[in-house]
Amino acid sequence: MQANYKISDFLEDFLIAKEVEEGCRPSTIRAYRYDLEKFIKIVGDIEIDHNLMRQKVRLFLKVLKDKGYTKKSISRKIACLRSYFKFLNLNEFISQNPMNKIRSPKIRLEESLPKFLDLKDVQKILTSLQDRTKFRSKKSQRYYLMVRLLYSTMARVSELCNIRIRDVNFEKGYIRLRGKGNKERIVPVDNKTLLLIQKHIDNRIKYNEDEYLLVNTRNEQLTPRVIQNDIQIIKKKCGFSDSKIITPHVFRHTGATHLRRSGMDISELQDILGHSSPNTTRIYAKNDITKLKQSYNMMHPLNSNDL
Repeated sequence: MQANYKISDFLEDFLIAKEVEEGCRPSTIRAYRYDLEKFIKIVGDIEIDHNLMRQKVRLFLKVLKDKGYTKKSISRKIACLRSYFKFLNLNEFISQNPMNKIRSPKIRLEESLPKFLDLKDVQKILTSLQDRTKFRSKKSQRYYLMVRLLYSTMARVSELCNIRIRDVNFEKGYIRLRGKGNKERIVPVDNKTLLLIQKHIDNRIKYNEDEYLLVNTRNEQLTPRVIQNDIQIIKKKCGFSDSKIITPHVFRHTGATHLRRSGMDISELQDILGHSSPNTTRIYAKNDITKLKQSYNMMHPLNSNDL
C-alpha cells in the first residue's frame, strides 16, 4: 500500500461496490457521495492511513453538531463513514478501521418517532392551496394534487415521481406504486383525489398512458428535488414558521399516523407503506398513545366497576 493514498482516491470504487455488489438504490448512492464529500470538505483530503484519522472523524462530527445537525442526521454520517472505512479495511487499503471506537449518539424514543402534522395543519394547507390570493401561480393546481397524493397514498417522494397515468385505476380506486427494490404495491385513494387526477389529466393538451402523472410545463417528469422545493414554497406561503418541519416524507408519516389513530391494523398499514418488516411500521403505534389509551381503558380489569 502506498502511503500517499488520499481519502477521495477510493470514493468511486466504494460507490461502485455499493451499487453493483450490494444493489443500493441511486438515491442511496447519492447520499453516500454527499456525506463523504462533506467529510472531505471539512477535514481535508488527507492520507487514508493518517494516524489522527479518528480525531479527524470526531472533529467532523463536532462541526456537524455545532451547525445544528440532528442526532439522526449525524448517525447517518457515522454509518456512511463506518461503511467506507470498512470497505477500505476489507480491501487492505488500511490496516485498522478508525470507526471501530466511534459510537453513534443515543437517540431517545421521542426523538426517533416520525414527525407528523396535526389534522388542522393538513386542513390549513389544503384550504390555503385553493386560496387564489395566496397561490396565483399556474403551478397551484399541481401543488394541490401533489399534497393530496402525498397525504392520501403515503408514497415516498421517489414513488410519487414515478407514477405513470396507467398506474391509476379509476374504476377500482387505487394507484400502483414502485418502491424500494422496484417492488410494486397497490394503495387505495380517496374519490376526491381520483377526480382531481382525472381533471389534471384532462387539462393536458395531449397525453398517453405511459407518461408520468406529475410533469412540468415541458411535459418532463418531476424530480424529487423539484417536489421538495415545491413543498417548501407551500410551507412558506401557508405561513408556517421556519422551525416547523414540513417535507414530502412528513406527509407520509402524517397519513400513516392518522390512519393508525383511526384504528387501522398495523399489518394493513404495513401493506400500504410498503414496509418489508412489521417492526418498521410499529413505530406508528408508539406515535399514538391515544389509541393505546383507548384499548387500555376498554380492556384492563381495573377500568371495570367491579374492582
